[in-house]
Amino acid sequence: MEVFLLLWDDADDFVCACRHLATETAGEVLASAGPIIATASVALIAGATTLVLAAQRYVPALAV
Repeated sequence: MEVFLLLWDDADDFVCACRHLATETAGEVLASAGPIIATASVALIAGATTLVLAAQRYVPALAV
């Protein structure tokens, strides 16, 4: 019976280590993705603004 308890304890330690590794990896990926997402958002907004400003010449409804 003690052997099963030891095996269970080892399996639980392994699962906890895997959970810790997955959590830390996800945190690192999300932390490093923040600046990339912000830069991409700024680029998309700038591109959309440029398209709207350029389209004002051809679509009078967009003229401000």
